[in-house]
Amino acid sequence: MNLSDNPRIRLLTLCALYVAQGIPWGFVYYTLAAYLAARGLSLDQWGTVLAMSTLPWALKFVWGPIIDRFTFLPMGRRRPWILLAQVLMAVTIATMIAIPDLVAGVAALSWMVFLHNVFNSLQDVSVDALAVDLLAEGEREKVSGMMFGAKYLGTIIGGFGFGFILEDYDLRTVLIAQVAILLGIMLVPLLVRERAGERLLPWTKGRTMAPAAVRSAASIRRLFMMLVRAFSLRSTLMGAAIALAGYVGVGILGAVTPGFYVNELGWEEKQYTDILGGAGELFGLMGSVAGGFLASRFGARRMAAVATILLGATWIGFSLCEPLWPEKTFVIAFTLATGAFSAVLTVSLFAVFMAISWPLIAATQFTTYMAFMNLSQTFGAKIAGWLDRLLYLDQIYLCAGVFQISLILLLPLIDPRQTRRVLGDGTEHDSSR
Repeated sequence: MNLSDNPRIRLLTLCALYVAQGIPWGFVYYTLAAYLAARGLSLDQWGTVLAMSTLPWALKFVWGPIIDRFTFLPMGRRRPWILLAQVLMAVTIATMIAIPDLVAGVAALSWMVFLHNVFNSLQDVSVDALAVDLLAEGEREKVSGMMFGAKYLGTIIGGFGFGFILEDYDLRTVLIAQVAILLGIMLVPLLVRERAGERLLPWTKGRTMAPAAVRSAASIRRLFMMLVRAFSLRSTLMGAAIALAGYVGVGILGAVTPGFYVNELGWEEKQYTDILGGAGELFGLMGSVAGGFLASRFGARRMAAVATILLGATWIGFSLCEPLWPEKTFVIAFTLATGAFSAVLTVSLFAVFMAISWPLIAATQFTTYMAFMNLSQTFGAKIAGWLDRLLYLDQIYLCAGVFQISLILLLPLIDPRQTRRVLGDGTEHDSSR
């Protein structure tokens, strides 16, 4: 079985690997958080664990040039990195089992969480690069939706699924179950090849089958020169602008929401986590899958525009309905709608960025877009406190909504086919020169 000419195996592999990414995320944010909080871990200590879990994702752009430059080509351009990352993800979770008391050993736990997310981010960049390499133009949108839906599914498993195990057993059992699942998922890329004729394992028969032009950049210096060339096009530059601006509103409201719901609206903490981490994740999953099919039907760029309008309009509508804020049904409906529209936007932009990434440096360029999106959300969270001192809460929602809708002005400036039309798709040797 090989990924290059089998769409079903390709979809199964990409989605399975995205489930593997989501499981530890849900575990840390829900299961581990509840476990440590119930045992008296201070907010400062939990904040350290959380920061150690997110830091590798802010720095994951570092992996792009390494993955594009180095690999073991007889096993495929991306597959060796995926297998290495998946093994190390399981190893770091297994190491947590050896910590006698996770509360007393919170420093060691923090470093294990950090290392795990280093390898999780490596797996993420490798899988995204594989998708850019192998997905055909007609399947990018649907597969993107299914991939993000799979990540939401993994988050639900890691959070609420493991929560049930924790309730009946203990955290060590949860960790053992997580290692077993991660190793089980690893069997999918282990038993398939990227292209027919490649080696299944380092010691088996096979040879390099990737097109010569996309095997690897000659040097890190040349790779960055190619990245500059890739970003010399209008479409790629506008994509960068949208990535840098597209999640500022999400970051602002993400920082505002917990205190608003719990302190201002009087929600209980469990109710907050159940809605945002349970139903909210489920609606995100449905939005991802639906967004992928809609983007395939109507175009990723068009669906990104629709999603950003709906998301902005939802925030504006919420700001204008302040008298309804005490009604939990209204706030829950708003929360679920926001999650769904945000998922559609993410999937659509994912497909757009995939289309405008140059296959020769797919890991580097696509990861740059993802890093810009993370930076956008981080910037929004950073300025949330300043906005809170400057504006009333309804005005913050209003401003976030208006800014979000304004992003549609950039989308028509993107031609999804410009990169491959101008720079080539990597199938011709001269396209890398």
